[in-house]
Amino acid sequence: MRPGSLTLDAFLARRAADRRLARLTHDMPLPEARGLEFGPGDNPTPLPEGVQVAYLDHALDAGAGLPGAAPIDHAWTGSGPLAPLVGRAPYDIAIAAQVAQYVPNLLGWLRGIHGVLRAGGVLNLSLPDKRFMFDATRPVSTLAELVEADLLGLTRPSPRQLFGHASEVRAVAPAQIWAGEDPAAAPRLAGEAALPHAHAQAEAALAAGTYVPCHCWVFTPEAFLDLVAGATRLGLFPFVLNRIGATEVGGFEFYVSMRRDAEEDPDALRRLQEGAIDHLGRLLAQQRRTATLLAGR
Repeated sequence: MRPGSLTLDAFLARRAADRRLARLTHDMPLPEARGLEFGPGDNPTPLPEGVQVAYLDHALDAGAGLPGAAPIDHAWTGSGPLAPLVGRAPYDIAIAAQVAQYVPNLLGWLRGIHGVLRAGGVLNLSLPDKRFMFDATRPVSTLAELVEADLLGLTRPSPRQLFGHASEVRAVAPAQIWAGEDPAAAPRLAGEAALPHAHAQAEAALAAGTYVPCHCWVFTPEAFLDLVAGATRLGLFPFVLNRIGATEVGGFEFYVSMRRDAEEDPDALRRLQEGAIDHLGRLLAQQRRTATLLAGR
C-alpha cells in the first residue's frame, strides 16, 4: 500500500472545490484510512497522505503504455474472493471511477469488494450514463445478463459483451448530445464494417482466450437502481445503497455510494436494502420530474 499524495489541508481544499472528488471520497474517514482503488489508469483519485491505498486492475500491466499510469499492486478480474489478494484486514473505502462498466462479472466483483470492507465501509462509484456518451443507442443491461455473467463466473468479456460493444458504440461526444444532436444519427465508431468487425473481434477473443476491454454493462441511474433491486430480491447484492444521483447537465456520469452495513440478520438487512432502494427511487423520480418541468419553461 502507498500513502496519498496530498497534505490533509490540500486534500480538503481540493475536495471542497471538486464535486467529483467529493463524491468519490464520500464517507471516507479522515485523517487516516485504508483504501482500494480499481482501475486508476493515469488519473488515480488524489488522496491525503494519511490514507493508505492499493491499486487494482484486471492485470498488473493494465496501465502499460499510459504515461504516468499508477502502478498496479494486485491483479483481479472480479470473479472469486478478493481477500486472498489484498488481505483480510478490513478496508474503509473502495473507489472505482468509470470502472464497473468494464467488469465482466459485476455481481462477483461487488461481492468480492464487500468481503474486504469493514462494517460501515463504503464503495463509491462513478458510472457512465449511456444517454450522454457513445453507448447512447445500446439497450440498458438486464438482470438476466447480470445473473448469467455471475453463474458463468466470467473473468473476461463474453462474446456477447464484446459484440454488443463493438457493433453499436457511436462516434459521438457528450457535448454533441447535450447540444441536441441525435446519437442514433452518428456513425458507428467502427464505421460501415461495424457488424463484421464486432463478430470477428468476439470470435478471435473467444478462440484465443484474450481479455479485450469493452463496456460490458450499459446503465442509466434508473436502470442501475432497477438492477440493484432485482439482484437484492435474489439475495445477490450484498450492499446497502447510500446515494445515487442523476447525471448533471453537460455531464455523462452519475455517482453511486454503497456501504457494507453492520446488520448481520438477513431479514433485517433486506429491509434496509429495500428501504434504501425505494427512497432513492423516489429521489430519482423527483429529479426527473423537476428536470422535465425546467426544460419546459
